Amino acid sequence: MNLLPPEKYQEIAFEGDTLLSVYRPGEGMAVPVRTICAVLGLDLKSQSERIRRHEVLRQGLRKDRVPIDGQAREIAVLLHKYIPFWLATISPHQVSEAVRPKLVQYQTELVDVLAQIYLRSSDVPTTPAQQRIDEALADIRRLLDAQINHERRISIVEEIVGDIQQRTPVSATQAEYIQRSIKRIAKRYELREGRDIFGKLFAQFCIDLGTPRYDALPESKYEQALRWLGQTARTYLPDDPDALPPLQESLL
Repeated sequence: MNLLPPEKYQEIAFEGDTLLSVYRPGEGMAVPVRTICAVLGLDLKSQSERIRRHEVLRQGLRKDRVPIDGQAREIAVLLHKYIPFWLATISPHQVSEAVRPKLVQYQTELVDVLAQIYLRSSDVPTTPAQQRIDEALADIRRLLDAQINHERRISIVEEIVGDIQQRTPVSATQAEYIQRSIKRIAKRYELREGRDIFGKLFAQFCIDLGTPRYDALPESKYEQALRWLGQTARTYLPDDPDALPPLQESLL
């Protein structure tokens, strides 16, 4: 039997359901995506794809080992602050009539329950990025309370998400990957041609992406940065399949 430390997990009784939450130090509480889909009657495959492809929602996606049937299994979990963003895009018509009141409660109250659990478990200070997410969550709560039609709600949520993308920089992991990639291209080129081009590549990256440094790059430009890296690798190392380090993505 492969059980995990019980202090990492907490069962939550919410709206008649029992949810297993996962404590992730420095990040928050997370809930298995499949659990929320099962409770609300949502299609797991389509919702998983929605989260994985969404530029903001996927930032809250993690893989964690969760005890299921007495064994620890690695599954996809979503950090608590991203759950309202996800559920705010769910139309009431996507769930059964009996489940619609529960959907509203999950959209508006579940994040507060999870946040209280996390605050009791951690004294990590709020970062500027987390504060921006908190402000956006407040906007989404007001939006849900207003009960405007679903199409207009989706439009406003996307505006809020777009604003977060413009103001929120890439994660430390993303910034590190960009830096490591540029260094790798420069090093492999130097070994081949005997010329150091790291300074040139870094300067060109900053000019093309409009950023003074890696960690100041807006999250909304991360995909553009990956395309830039791919094109640069093909330009300087056209026949080198290992010009870039492997890109580890969070998969469901």
